[in-house]
Amino acid sequence: MQLSKRIEDDIAMIVESLGFKLYDIEYSTSKIIVYIDKSGGVSIDDCELVSRNISAMLDVEDPVQHAYTLEVSSPGINRKLRKPEHFQGAMGMNCRVKTFEEVNDKKFIKGKIKECKENSVVIEDNSGSYEIDYGNIKSARLDEELF
Repeated sequence: MQLSKRIEDDIAMIVESLGFKLYDIEYSTSKIIVYIDKSGGVSIDDCELVSRNISAMLDVEDPVQHAYTLEVSSPGINRKLRKPEHFQGAMGMNCRVKTFEEVNDKKFIKGKIKECKENSVVIEDNSGSYEIDYGNIKSARLDEELF
């Protein structure tokens, strides 16, 4: 399920107007999770401020016709990588990637993000490089404890 593009844009506008970067939005039937980021990290007070402002907008717009929980959070140190811009922002960092289809005989790749291309990301480990199409990524996240 997804929120409408207009609601996502409204959330992004609120987050950015408060001085934060919108990292991601996850939506399920029972929960809307908004991940925010800023230089130096995000505090609980930051999450509360953003939550109050988004909640006020959602109360007016009423985009979800059933009960749900709004959660505002930092993406965390081992953050999910779901969009090409997430990989671009994590260049040189360690990650774990699960793929739908094998890449060089592997479906689970852990290594350093070496390059981000238009349609793929290159992950390098001790045995070589793996170019993974974004559409082949089942899940990915940073992993600072990898090496």
